[in-house]
Amino acid sequence: MPNRTQRRASKTRNRLLKAALSVFAEVGTDAATIEMITQRADLGKGTFYRHFADKGEIIGVLIEQGVGDLLEVLSRTVGEPHSLPEALDGLVNGHVEFFLSHREEYLLLFQGRLLKPDPAATGAVERPYEDYLHGVEELLGPFLPHPAEGMKARRLACAVAGFVWGFLSFAMVALKPETIRESMKPLRDAFLGGVVKFMELS
Repeated sequence: MPNRTQRRASKTRNRLLKAALSVFAEVGTDAATIEMITQRADLGKGTFYRHFADKGEIIGVLIEQGVGDLLEVLSRTVGEPHSLPEALDGLVNGHVEFFLSHREEYLLLFQGRLLKPDPAATGAVERPYEDYLHGVEELLGPFLPHPAEGMKARRLACAVAGFVWGFLSFAMVALKPETIRESMKPLRDAFLGGVVKFMELS
């Protein structure tokens, strides 16, 4: 069990993480400074450096946490589907509901380039992004005609991610949550229908 000093350190670290997430969502990761973060947390710069080496490290920690929380919600939302359409529907709904209630996480992950158009083109994929896509693949895998076809699973995962993140990149800025849910339904239905049809033909 953590002692008093460890609990205090954990509380301070979480305070810095919360402040950093707020600052990154507000001004962007590029414009944000460590001074902005410590001012938001009402802590000194020295305290920051006792917990994180630099801004890049705290961004990495927040992205890992965001991905982990997202995957946990997606797993619960998908549940135990009986078909590919059910699994896809759960994935899309899970993304939307998570980000509508975690706007700051969405902004961080989006501006942090979590979603890359062609990650293979860089020769290396960032670990959080890889974890995210792998998690989506695992939820869809049981419903693919040939589960061993890794490339097909990856393309399907990228398609789902691209659809959700692409729609939300506009909707999160311009629309209210209830409008987002309402306007997304016909697009989601068309997307899911197209994906299922493609999988049946391929």
